[in-house]
Amino acid sequence: MCAAALTVLTFAGLAGCARPVGTEPAPSASEPVCADLLLALPDDLGGQERRSTTSQASRAWGDPAIVLRCGVDPPPPTDQQCLAVSASDGTEVDWVIVEDEDQTTLTTYGKIPAVEVTIPAAYAGDATVLAELTIAVADLPQDGDRECL
Repeated sequence: MCAAALTVLTFAGLAGCARPVGTEPAPSASEPVCADLLLALPDDLGGQERRSTTSQASRAWGDPAIVLRCGVDPPPPTDQQCLAVSASDGTEVDWVIVEDEDQTTLTTYGKIPAVEVTIPAAYAGDATVLAELTIAVADLPQDGDRECL
């Protein structure tokens, strides 16, 4: 009976473990400021719990996963939609927005290194996700006067 109970407990414990979210490492993921950024990110984002990821300088929350990667290539000047989001301390972060049917990808504009966030369509309209991330991202170095036009 003890062996059967142990087997059930082992299976129940494994069933509760979420698989890491597969992410590609960003080209500049090893930048020291990315490590600082990861420490500044919330454990819960938009009410979703943090999950583990498979690459350096990345974080994920929820299922389907909201995925953040630090160290992506900064976007060049663009005519794509760009949104300035104010952090709680009054600083602003500009985000370039690329939307498709399944997700929205936002990339910081004017920050070095750049940060990319992919938000599944299931979270569409939840402004808290971007507002919470902006607080942490606001401290990244600014690339001169680059801001959304």
